[in-house]
Formats: sequence, C-alpha cells, structure tokens
Amino acid sequence: MHDKLRALVRLAEIDATARDVEEQLQGIPEELEERQSAVKALEALVHGQRAQLEEAERLLAQQDEELRSRNDLLSKSKAKSAKARNMREAQAAERELEAIRRAIRDAEEEKGRLQGVIEQTRSVLDEPQKELEEQQKGLAEAEAGSEERLAALKAELEEKTKGRAEYVPKVPKPVYRRYERIRPKIHPAVVEALDGVCQGCRMRISPQLYNQIIKGDDFYQCQACQRFLFHKDVVLD
Repeated sequence: MHDKLRALVRLAEIDATARDVEEQLQGIPEELEERQSAVKALEALVHGQRAQLEEAERLLAQQDEELRSRNDLLSKSKAKSAKARNMREAQAAERELEAIRRAIRDAEEEKGRLQGVIEQTRSVLDEPQKELEEQQKGLAEAEAGSEERLAALKAELEEKTKGRAEYVPKVPKPVYRRYERIRPKIHPAVVEALDGVCQGCRMRISPQLYNQIIKGDDFYQCQACQRFLFHKDVVLD
C-alpha cells in the first residue's frame, strides 16, 4: 500500500509542476473563442447599422423620386388651373393644387427625417466599425501565433510530465479517477497531513483519521476539502 501511496504523491508532484503549462494550453483556445465571440457580436452590430443605413438611403432615394413626381404633377395642375373656364373648375383646381402641395410638404418632412437618420447612423457607425477592424486584426494575429504557442507549450508539457506514465498504473483505478476529478478543481489535490492538520485547507483532521493516515494502510481524503492526504513517513523512499 505504501508504494501505491508514494505513486499518487509522485504523480501529484509531477502534475503540480505542469499545472501552469496546462492552464496556458487551456487558456489559448478560450482566449481565441472570446475574441471570436467579440468579433461576431461587433459584426452583427455593424451589419445591423449598415442595413439600417442602406434602408434609410433607399427610402430617401424613393422620397426624392416621389418629390420629383409630385412637383411635375404640381406644374401640370397649375397649368390646368390657369385654363379653368369657370368658378367651379377653378375651385376644383385649387383643391387639387392644395392636396398636391400638402403631399409635397409631407414628402419634404419625411425626406428631412430620413436625412437625419442617415447622418446619425453614419456617425454612430464610425466607432463600432473602427473597433471591429481593430478586433479583427487582433484576432488574426492571435490565430496566427496560437499554433506556434500551442506547439511550444505541448513540448514543454511533455517535458514536465516525463515519468507520469510510470506512476499512473501503480495507483488503483478508482483512486486515480477520483484524483482526476479533484485535480482540476482543487490545487494541490494531494497534500501532507501534518500534526493532525490538512496542509491544503488547514482544517484539523479527526484523531482517528489522522492515525489511519499515519499507518498508510489505505487512501484517505480530508473530510473538509476532499484532498488526498498522506503522512511524510509513509511516502519516504
């Protein structure tokens, strides 16, 4: 049993030296994913603003065409009014002219509103467009360098974890599975029990459990933090 305990302790020591590299390896894809998400969000924002701008420009062009048509109609209506032969025809022509003038005023107001929307949208679009370009550049640079960084970190991890494969088979499979579940959440996952105290969480261990740890007749975990515990006398080579 002491050999198995020693194997777990040595395994934990190796994993402790490699922890920083493992975190960096995990961090690179996470960083890229965050950058990609930020770029996608900005792309959606810019796309929406561009669509709004294009729609406003389309409506403005439509409004200009409408105004040209209304002004042509106004000219024709004036000519028609000038040819009125009696009061009745003159009044009818005047009503028609007033309706056309009202339609022109409404169209001009709508044109002014659309011009305001276009001007505002263009001014608002500048900042996110600039930010998008900067983030796209940053993402491209990060993606270009990530492959080289990952390769270097993998080589470093391989170097730091040399000998790990030697200890894994010596640890009982159920214990190893528990250790692997704990390791990503609690660091370090294997600690010394010293003077009846867990050196991970600094909580006092029950006397009965501490005596069992001193014997080293099984694998024991801290009742407070769930770290695996060992006594130094048990794992000394």
